[in-house]
Formats: sequence, C-alpha cells, structure tokens
Amino acid sequence: MANFHNLNIKKIVRETADSVVISFEIPTELLTKYEYSAGQYISLMLDIDGVETIRDYSICSHIDEDLSVGVKKLKNGLMSSFLNSSIKVGDSIKVSEPRGRFTIQGNLNCIIAIAAGSGITPIMSMLKQVLLNTDKNFYLVYSNKSEKTTMFLSQIKELKNQFQSRFFVKFVFTSKDVASHHFGRITETNIFDMLKFPENKFKLLQSSIYICGPEKMIDNISLSLEKGGLLKENISYELFSSSKKDNLVSSESGDVLVTFTVDDFTSKVKSSKKKTILDTALDNDIDAPYSCNGGVCGSCIGKLTKGEVKMLNNTVLTESEIEDGLILACQALAVSDELDIDFDDV
Repeated sequence: MANFHNLNIKKIVRETADSVVISFEIPTELLTKYEYSAGQYISLMLDIDGVETIRDYSICSHIDEDLSVGVKKLKNGLMSSFLNSSIKVGDSIKVSEPRGRFTIQGNLNCIIAIAAGSGITPIMSMLKQVLLNTDKNFYLVYSNKSEKTTMFLSQIKELKNQFQSRFFVKFVFTSKDVASHHFGRITETNIFDMLKFPENKFKLLQSSIYICGPEKMIDNISLSLEKGGLLKENISYELFSSSKKDNLVSSESGDVLVTFTVDDFTSKVKSSKKKTILDTALDNDIDAPYSCNGGVCGSCIGKLTKGEVKMLNNTVLTESEIEDGLILACQALAVSDELDIDFDDV
C-alpha cells in the first residue's frame, strides 16, 4: 500500500451544502514526502464505526498553499459523508503521500479542461498551476446542476478577473437556465460548440485536453474529440470510479505460479487464474500497492517481466506503457502458467 502519515486538519471550508475543502498541516520533517504535481491525489484512511476505510481524493490546492482536498458528499458514501459532517480542525487523519498520473504533460501552450461536479478538484490544482506559474492559456468548461452546487465558484470567478487575457470559462448548468451561461449537459454532440474559443487564443488541435467527471461523459467526449482530429496522446482523463470494475471474469482455468518483487523482496506463490494479480498478492500477505481496486487510480501498477496477463478494464495505462510490460494488478488475470511481477521497476 501507499505510505501513510498522521496529519492534523488545519482548516475546513464549506464550499457548498454538500462539499467541503479540507486542508492539512504538514510537519517540517514530512514536507518532502508531500511534494506533488498538480492533478495528483492522496488517500485518506479512517476508522469509521470500526471499519478501516480508505478513499482517494484529488488535491485541489496550489503547490504553495496548504495541502487541500475537495470532498463532495455522495449518496451512501461512507467516507464522504463522514468528512462532510464529523471531522473538526485539529483531528488527526492518516494521509497517504501524493501520487497519480493525471498531471499536466507536454509543452503545448493551450490547456483545455472539461469538468463535471466534483471532477473539478484536480482541475483546480492544474488551473492554479498554469495561471500562476506559466504564461499558458487555460480554457475551462465546467458543468453542475446549478450555481449553488458549484464547487470553487468564487475562486474561479476571482481567477477569471485576475487573468482575463489568459483564462476563459464556460459554466454549464443542468437543472436551471442561468442567464449568460449554458444550459444542459456536456455531450459528444455539443462539445465542439462548447469549445469555440476567443479569436487567436486557442487552437483546438494544438491544445492539451484534460477531462474529469462521470465515466459516460469522459468516454463519449474523448471519443468525439478523437474523431474530430485531436491526437489521442493529447487527451488525458481521470475517473473517480468505473462501472466496468465488476465485469472482471476469467475464462482461464487452473493455477498460476506468480513471482512478486515488492520493496526489493521476492516472493513466489501459487494461485488460481480466476483471481486478479492484486488479490493473489493480498491473499498471501504481500504488500503490493493499491487503492481503488477498480482500475481507476493507477496505484497498483506493476511491471510484467515474464508471462502473459489480460486486463479487462484499463483507464490509466497508455498503449506504449502496456507494450513496455506495465499492468494494473487489480485488473490483471493470468493467462500463462507462470508470471513475474515487479512493483519496484515502475
């Protein structure tokens, strides 16, 4: 698993009726452990009603601000409900060191972000990083039910006023038609209308695209953008959950011999091919890294150095990374009878 440290809550800000921003105080001796790139996330570990619960939350702060995450209360969300109602300043929480691959890549001068709901949290960190530390232009399309449910609304408006020549934003509301804003949903059929830019500021085909929101929106929009001529490598996205994670069924039978390398320690175990590589590791007390267990976060990336696996869900790895042998252990099932998995060589 990731490395966790006890951090005290420094500040709690109520963003909307169902969301908060939680800021942490980092001791001097841990400052280097909590250096991060805009777009990364941390995991929070809490004991809730006697159950150890771990959830991932995207960092929404700038690197020069207190480490902060935005948490939106979800229906039947154990951790998000607890964080929205039962914590206070001074409480100590186990917080993982930052990680994640949804970060600003490449050197294109235009950044386009498409966010819906709490998908704005990693985008906020990117937005601040780009505006405060570069001369790049940033275009944001941001969808919510209404202004009242819009996280970071005041911050976004302040940044818009501060960087009028470089920051452009379109708010999209789905439940109320608000004057001067777009009404409806962001879809594959209207995305290009949403991305009509101020003259001489943005060239769509020469922009880096970052998408964060519901899975269906991400799938449809990214496919539409690719069909519209954008290079796949210029489109990045992050899911907070995946509907595909329960579809993991293996057609293979028999056993597999797996050699794991974790923290310079090698273990050999025998397991059923019906189990994922991650489950095989955890069932044998091997401390393989993981978090979401749904093929979304990328915490469980390992390198396959021998054998063959198949992954039935992948929203993290690129085709070239898969060709280089990288796998998501929580989604990988053995095909061959022997596997070597190295979690150190990633």
